[in-house]
Amino acid sequence: MKGISLLSLLGISILMNLISPMASASSRGDLVTVSYVDVGRYLGSWYQVARNPLIFEGNCVCARQVLRPGKPGQIDVYNSCNEGSPAGELREIRGYAVSNDPISNSKLTVDFNLPHKGQYWIIALDHDYRYAVVSDPSRLSLYILSKTPTLPEDLYRAALNDAALQMDISKLIKPTQVGCTYPN
Repeated sequence: MKGISLLSLLGISILMNLISPMASASSRGDLVTVSYVDVGRYLGSWYQVARNPLIFEGNCVCARQVLRPGKPGQIDVYNSCNEGSPAGELREIRGYAVSNDPISNSKLTVDFNLPHKGQYWIIALDHDYRYAVVSDPSRLSLYILSKTPTLPEDLYRAALNDAALQMDISKLIKPTQVGCTYPN
C-alpha cells in the first residue's frame, strides 16, 4: 500500500464517517410507513407532543402544524411555535406537501421554499387519527403528533411503542403545550 498517501487515507476516513450512519440505519431495514392515510381525516391541526431535538427547531414550544387542502395534488402546510416559552417570539413557516406514494399517502415531500425539501413519512397512525408518528427515511427526525394539544397517557404510550418498533426513542423531548395561544 505504498501508493496510498496521507490525503487518500484522510479522504477514506471521511467517507467512512459519512457512510457509517447510513449503514447503521439500513441495518435496521427500511423505514416502514403505514399502509394508508385518509388525507381528508389527516388534515387539520397537529400538535407536537414529543420530538427528537433538531438544530433548526431551536427551543420551540407550543409547536403546531396545520394542514389544509391546497392546489390539486398538494396539501398546504403551516408550522408555528414559540421560542423558549409560550410568550416567546412566534416562529412560523409555510409551504406545501405532495404525496410520493398516492396509493398509501404515507410518504410526503414538504417544500418550504428552502434549498432542501423535507421528507414526512407517517410510520404510525392511531386508527381514530388521534396521534401520528412521523419521521424521515434517514430516521433523523421523529415526531409524536396529536390532534389535541395534550395526548392522554395511554395514547402517548401507544405512540411511543409504535415509534420504538422502528426508531430510537431515547432522545425524545416533550416540548410544552401548556399555556399556549396558537396563531390563526
